[in-house]
Amino acid sequence: MQAVIEGKKGGSSNARTPVESPDSIQSTSYAKILLALGEGEFAGGLDGTRIFLDGTPITNANGNANFSGVTWEFRPGTPDQSYIPGFPGVENEITVNTELTSQTAWVRSLTNTQLSAARLRFSWSTLQQQLDNVDVVGYRIEYAIDVATDGGSYQELLRTAVDGKTTTTYERSHRIDLPNASTGWQIRVRRITPNSTSNRIADRMVIEAITEVIDAKLRYPETALLFIQFDASQFQNIPVISCEPDGRIIRIPSNYDPLARTYSGTWDGTFKWAWTNNPAWIYYDIQISERFGLGQRIKVENLAITKWTLYQIAQYCDQLVPDGRGGSGTEPRFLCDVYIQSQEEAWTVINDLAAIFRGATFWANNQMNVIADMPRDIDYIVTRANVKDGKFTYSNASEKTHYSTAMVAWSDPANGYQDAVEAVSDNKLIRRYGIKQADITAIGCTR
Repeated sequence: MQAVIEGKKGGSSNARTPVESPDSIQSTSYAKILLALGEGEFAGGLDGTRIFLDGTPITNANGNANFSGVTWEFRPGTPDQSYIPGFPGVENEITVNTELTSQTAWVRSLTNTQLSAARLRFSWSTLQQQLDNVDVVGYRIEYAIDVATDGGSYQELLRTAVDGKTTTTYERSHRIDLPNASTGWQIRVRRITPNSTSNRIADRMVIEAITEVIDAKLRYPETALLFIQFDASQFQNIPVISCEPDGRIIRIPSNYDPLARTYSGTWDGTFKWAWTNNPAWIYYDIQISERFGLGQRIKVENLAITKWTLYQIAQYCDQLVPDGRGGSGTEPRFLCDVYIQSQEEAWTVINDLAAIFRGATFWANNQMNVIADMPRDIDYIVTRANVKDGKFTYSNASEKTHYSTAMVAWSDPANGYQDAVEAVSDNKLIRRYGIKQADITAIGCTR
């Protein structure tokens, strides 16, 4: 008799291959750019929707960020404005090379009260964990940086985390701006995530160095500034940075409301300071400003009569007219949204600004005079009695100057204020003179 032993194989017929996640964190570089916007003082009015990187606002209309990690600061250009931190004048890096553990915080005292900031540099040679199914994935470590000033209590200034996977050394730095102090500071770094005791987790965190930073503290008085910092990995090249601030605060009549564009009562000839884009008062301000205009050559007494003419012109500029978009919309007749970025002949600049309100400039009787093509009171009434011998002598311009079409260049706000060209033609003139084109640049025109 024979015994028969039977059995069968258990388990799956397919073996699972472990999966290793790719490295997901890389060292991050930040670009810091300081822009001189112009001669101050600016009215400002900047927010994230009016600052653009490559034509895209840094925040949308709902307040959500279009780019991560963007910070910015604005200075209007006052004589006593504060400096923008972040641009070091002197740096002193001190090597630390100490592992940070959750059991013991790292503390360093700083006694140089001239310091503006401290920068801490961390590194992770490997950051990963192996799961029970043998997959290799990333790991997260939370940590915080505290500062105590003049022996006071610690204040948490930064709480963040490294979260991802790397098999090569990953470094990051944090700049900690230091408050004013009389005796100094203590900087404390805490690892919040406990150190792992498993050999399946690589989570060694090292404080590589601390750098003492003394900012140059350049205020650039009288110059409007925009500082912007962003993660350089979001762009292939340094992006074009643009913004739409309200420009210079200039002299305007004391009875003028630049927002409502109204004048109250009778003007006494005095001025106040405010922002406006009325071309008449921009024309006046650039002539009387000494730092960048004609103020060293043209004095207040040379404009004593002209300012009253400009008062009439300015009211004509502020009158509402149809906006040309259809419907019942209106806008001021003339606006000046010009951004002068290069040096030009003074007479050219003045005439270009006057052209915005269809004006012309001339010097007479020790006065800088201005006139504008606008309705005015009758100066003379001419009758037959004023015609000598009853004969009229006619003159006309050359036919070459009878233009029938025009190509007008203007600054298009929908395209980053790049020049756009608008074609204008008069069919009657074309039939009479043919196509004779004039090329015109509409200075300060954004509509």
